[in-house]
Amino acid sequence: MKNKALSTLMATAITATLVLPMSTASAASSQIQSNLYETQVAAVKLAGESVTIKNITNDTVITSNGTYRIQQALKPLFQTSNKAALTNARATIVVKNGQITDVTALILNKAGTSKKSVYFDGGNAQISGDLTVNADYVKIQDVSVDGQLIITNRVKKAVTLDEVAVDETITLKPIVTKKVSWLYVTLIDMKSSNINLERTKVNVSSDQTLSKVDVVGKVASFEAMSNIEKLTINVAKDFNLYGEGKIEQIVVKGGTKVALDSGHLVNNVQVDDSRVSVTLPVIDKKELNTLIASPPYVQVSVNGYDILNTDKWTTQADRTVFDSAVASARVIANNSNASQEQVKNAINQYKNALAVYQAAQKSGTKYGYGDKASLQSLINSVQYVTVSWDGSNVPYNSPWTTQTERNAIESAVSSAQLIVNNYYATQTDIANATNNLNNAIRTYKNAYKYGTNGGYNVDKSYLESLITSAYNDLVSISYNGDGSDVPYYSKWTSQNEWIYINNYIEQAKSIVNNYYATQLEVVNAYNNLNGAMSYYNSAKRDGLLH
Repeated sequence: MKNKALSTLMATAITATLVLPMSTASAASSQIQSNLYETQVAAVKLAGESVTIKNITNDTVITSNGTYRIQQALKPLFQTSNKAALTNARATIVVKNGQITDVTALILNKAGTSKKSVYFDGGNAQISGDLTVNADYVKIQDVSVDGQLIITNRVKKAVTLDEVAVDETITLKPIVTKKVSWLYVTLIDMKSSNINLERTKVNVSSDQTLSKVDVVGKVASFEAMSNIEKLTINVAKDFNLYGEGKIEQIVVKGGTKVALDSGHLVNNVQVDDSRVSVTLPVIDKKELNTLIASPPYVQVSVNGYDILNTDKWTTQADRTVFDSAVASARVIANNSNASQEQVKNAINQYKNALAVYQAAQKSGTKYGYGDKASLQSLINSVQYVTVSWDGSNVPYNSPWTTQTERNAIESAVSSAQLIVNNYYATQTDIANATNNLNNAIRTYKNAYKYGTNGGYNVDKSYLESLITSAYNDLVSISYNGDGSDVPYYSKWTSQNEWIYINNYIEQAKSIVNNYYATQLEVVNAYNNLNGAMSYYNSAKRDGLLH
C-alpha cells in the first residue's frame, strides 16, 4: 500500500513546496503562538497544496481551493462517514488532472464530546506524511501514517487510536498553561508503538506492549497503564511515574528527582546521570516472606501406617519437591537485587508447589488399640468408593473397586461393629477387631483403580459460584497506597493485594475451564480461592477522599 518514493516524485513533478509564514505579532501570547504552530507545522515544507476541507460527496472533495475527484486508493479517507471528522480539516494534497493522488499531511480540527466522539475511519488507506489531532474526543482507526501522529496542545481531555499504523512516533506536544488536566490516550491494537512524550499529565493505556516511550522536557508526571519495553526519562526537573504493568527497562538520562515507585513490575533501571536523585521501584516481599516463614510441612511416611489417623503425611519424594520450592523462594527473598517480577514469579511457583504438596497429603491409618471408642472411630473412617465393572463410568482419576472388593470391606466393618455392640467383648476382642479392620482397609485401598471417564461427572458448580463471589468482592485500588485517592464511602486495597486475589481467581478459572480436571483439583482450587478471599477481605480499608 505504501510507496513514499513514488508519492514524493509525483509531488515534486507537479506541485510547488508550500511554506506557511509564522506570526510576527509581538502582542501574541506564547500559548497562541504554540497553538498556531501546532496547526501549521504539519503543512510546512510539504509537497502539495494546503487546503481546508469544506464538504465531501461520494466522489469528490470540496475544498477552499476547489473541488477535486479522489484517486481510488484514497477514497476510504474521504468516505462520507468521515464528513464530520473532516469538517474544517486542513490537508496538504497532491493533485494531478483534477484528482487527489496523495495526502501528505492531514490535521483534524473537529472535536467531539465526552458522550460522543468524532470518528475518523481510514479504511486502511495511507497518509504519506504526518497526521495531526488538533481537537478533543477524536477516535481514529484503520489508517496508515508514514510520518508522525501528532497530538497537539489543543487536545486536553481524551483521544483514541485504534489499529493505526504509525511509521515514526506518536508525539504529544507540550502545553503552555499553569493548570494542566490529565489527558487520556487510549491505544487499541497498536503494535510496536513508539511514543515521544513532551507533555505532562498524560495517561496512556494500551492493550499491546509499547515498544518505546521517550519522556522529555518539562514533563512532571506520566501514567502508563500498559507494558513497556523501554522507557527513557530525560526531563527538566522532578518527575513521577504512575500506573501499572510490566516495564522491561527504564533509562534515566536527566531530571532532578525522579520517582519510579509506581505499581509497575520493572526488570531493569539504568541511571545515566549520577546527579539525578532516583526513587527506585518498591520491591514488595511481604507476601513472599510470610509464605516462607512457616511452610506447612506434614510428617513423612512410606505408607501412613505409622501416622495417627488424625494427622497428615506424604512420601519423602513429595516432601523433597516442596522443599526445593521453599529453598528457591528463600533465595529470591534474601536477594536484595531481586526485581518485583522475580518476587511475583517466586510467589506463584511457591503456591503452585504448595498446591501439589497439599494434594499429595493423606491421612494416617494408625489407631489406638484396646477401647471401643477408637474402634468405632476406625469404623467411621472407612470411605467407600464407587463400584464399577471396568471404571469407564467413573470420573477421570477418581478411585473405584469391584463389587467383590466392596463386599470384603463391608464384611470387615460389620464384624468390627458387632464387637463394638457386644457388651461382653474383651480387650483382646477389641484389639483383634481393630487389627483385622486395619488390614481390611489397607487391602481395600490397595485395590483402588482409577476411572477413565474424562471428567464428565466432576462437579464444578460450587467453584464457579465462588469465582463469581470473588469478582463481586473486588474493590478499588489505591494507587497512592493510603486510600487518599479513594472516596470515603468506598473500600480499597493495595495493588499487590488486588494482584494476590486475582491470581487465585485465575487459577480457579483454569480449573473450571479444564475439561480433564479431577474432583480433587476442583476441591483444592475452591479451598485455595476461599482462603485467598478471606485474606483479601481482611485487607480492605475505607477510602479517605472527601
